[in-house]
Amino acid sequence: MSIKINTAALLLGSAFLLSACSGDGTASDQDESNQSQDQNQTKTSTDTNEDNNGDDTVGENTSAADSENNEDAGGSSDKANSDTSSENEEIQKKEYESAEDAAAAINGYEKVEQTNIDLGHGIKGLQEGAAGHEYLYWNEGDWLIKVDFPTDPEYRIDGYDGAEDMAKKVVEYLEKNYLPAPDEKGVITINGFKEHPETVVKWQKGKNVYTITSKEKEPFDALDTAVESN
Repeated sequence: MSIKINTAALLLGSAFLLSACSGDGTASDQDESNQSQDQNQTKTSTDTNEDNNGDDTVGENTSAADSENNEDAGGSSDKANSDTSSENEEIQKKEYESAEDAAAAINGYEKVEQTNIDLGHGIKGLQEGAAGHEYLYWNEGDWLIKVDFPTDPEYRIDGYDGAEDMAKKVVEYLEKNYLPAPDEKGVITINGFKEHPETVVKWQKGKNVYTITSKEKEPFDALDTAVESN
């Protein structure tokens, strides 16, 4: 009887021991599983944040590219505007507050009342000299044309005998080619000195003054530009 009781007690103890071991193992396994799940969640969260940061970087790069494209487009537009405003570089235009102010900006204009030389085609001019210069003035419509030549042939531009020769060729040219009509007045000055030849054509139209300047020895390049502006 005593042997049966001891055996029963031993079996019961063994059962409790096995149960305890089984419980500890299950708890340990569950803790390890939970820890692994937490690590996976942390890694997933980190990966997601990295992906989002990558998307932000892409967005920044896209914005930067768009900004560069916009700047390039703006630069092209500015260039186009610049090209449009400089199409007529040979003719300079200046606007004044009124037509009266524009007309007043045409310096040196006069009506030649006294004449002493016939330039052909019914045009008469005034020729005079002073201090190594010979000047010749005449009017055509509302234009005053002035020629300034050196009296010494050594300093004259090639191909002309003097102010009269130049003036007659200009009159001949203007008989076939028509200058723009100024509202009030226009002035053409022709310098026949070899060292610094120059032709300046200036006229007023409304509130604007138009100017053509040429450093060529011949005046006809500047006159052609004025004629073509009609």
